[in-house]
Amino acid sequence: MATAALAHPPIDLLDTSVFARRQEAALFRRLRDRAPPFWNPEPGGQGFWNLTRHADVVTAARDNRRLGSGRGTQIKDKRAEGHGHPSVHNADQPIHGPLRAPGLDAFRRAAMARHGDRIATIVDRLIDAAPVNRPFDFVETIALQLPMIVIAEVLGVPDADAPQLTRWANAMSDVHATDTEQAEARAALFRYFRTLADGKRLSPADDVASALAGHFDGPHRDEILDAYFMLLTVAGNETTRFLLAEGLEALVETPGALDRLRADPTLVGSCVEEMCRFVSPVLQMRRTAMEDMTLCDQPIRAGDKVVLWFNSANRDERVFADPDIFDPGRHPNPHVGFGAGAHFCIGAHLARLETRLFLESFLRRIARVAIVEPATRNPSNWFAATHRLMVEWA
Repeated sequence: MATAALAHPPIDLLDTSVFARRQEAALFRRLRDRAPPFWNPEPGGQGFWNLTRHADVVTAARDNRRLGSGRGTQIKDKRAEGHGHPSVHNADQPIHGPLRAPGLDAFRRAAMARHGDRIATIVDRLIDAAPVNRPFDFVETIALQLPMIVIAEVLGVPDADAPQLTRWANAMSDVHATDTEQAEARAALFRYFRTLADGKRLSPADDVASALAGHFDGPHRDEILDAYFMLLTVAGNETTRFLLAEGLEALVETPGALDRLRADPTLVGSCVEEMCRFVSPVLQMRRTAMEDMTLCDQPIRAGDKVVLWFNSANRDERVFADPDIFDPGRHPNPHVGFGAGAHFCIGAHLARLETRLFLESFLRRIARVAIVEPATRNPSNWFAATHRLMVEWA
């Protein structure tokens, strides 16, 4: 009986309450120490294999020929864009390359850098408008607002429309939203961007929406753009929000980390990378075995689902010294916070730029900061879905 009492409870990666309580780090440490991969049953589904070690996740992410994304990248058999043309996120070759190319060009580092001054102004304005010497919700006041305004700026969406786009995006990524709620949000998002794209074709501007609307043509043009704009709206809003919120919390709560950054602002760049590693805004992505294969000595059958846990890879003791410690000067830092391989995040340059400019403004403007209440998450095993972080600063 004593042995049973001390035994670990069974692991179920579909139990989103573990992620809502932010207790997944210890769970994944157990899985990394087991012989991977780990099989997880799926009520009403076929079940799925799970990769948790850094080397295994990177290898699988780069093997896009045998581990495909075209059947969906969520654990559940569904695609966020519905049953129309696949997004670049849910596409395999030969579709993936031509889809990805214009997005890569539109979000290249130099193109995003042109927005630097405007983003810096937005950051300064948001920080200056935040309450002083009394608690406020950092997520609602800054972490939600900044990426919402910035993605609208980059896409070429009027500022007044950004809040509604964010509400639709939230519904699309909410693992607890009903299929009907997600379908309604998806349809509304598609209608909005079709109207926007029509306008950009008539009067193109120096923005991503104009670039994409002008690139695609042919019978599937509207469906391709539907999926593209939906992906950019969801990814451009949510992941950066989570990165900023839990990244700031880690920086403030880790003894000496903020003092070290203030003493040496040249560490801002490495601090951004450490935030990406430590937070891992996108917890996982699923792949599907395209043929019979072997992963980590485990036979995998064609059609099996394989889930790549980026958050676990980013805490792998085999790669990162003291992985549960936030180190703003960590080097090297081969994190997979933006994924790896052919599906590496298109918006990585923009996310890094936003986070760097926030930290630089924060260091200039804020003399004192304290976490009043720890960050809380919505129950999700897909995103680090931070929805509240109470801070006080001066």
